[in-house]
Amino acid sequence: MTATAPGTAAALLRGAALFDQGRFWEAHEAWEEAWLEEDGEVRLFLQGLIQVAAGYHKATVQLQPNGCVKLLRSGLDKLDPMPAEFLGVALARFRPQVERTLADARRWQSGELPAFPRQLIPRLALGA
Repeated sequence: MTATAPGTAAALLRGAALFDQGRFWEAHEAWEEAWLEEDGEVRLFLQGLIQVAAGYHKATVQLQPNGCVKLLRSGLDKLDPMPAEFLGVALARFRPQVERTLADARRWQSGELPAFPRQLIPRLALGA
């Protein structure tokens, strides 16, 4: 079990619930509270989630394919070295789903897709 700062587990659950509701900016904010208190692997993990959420915010609210691609890639770069499950998050399931949306974000960025495919955004489903 990875040791975390007080409040990290609650922030992770709160952020995951917001993420699953499509409230990506609010999820980012919830996770950032914990990120500020953490270090090491937990901090890197939270930063990866924050960047993925920010990428989906760029895609769904700001309609910015360049920012979406950059943030999803940065987030995945941080999540890729993590174990299959970390702090209750099934990364073995989540990472490939984010990779799929990153591929589609690149197609959107190049003009091949007219819009970002929101229906493909994965869910974290923590505490479910």
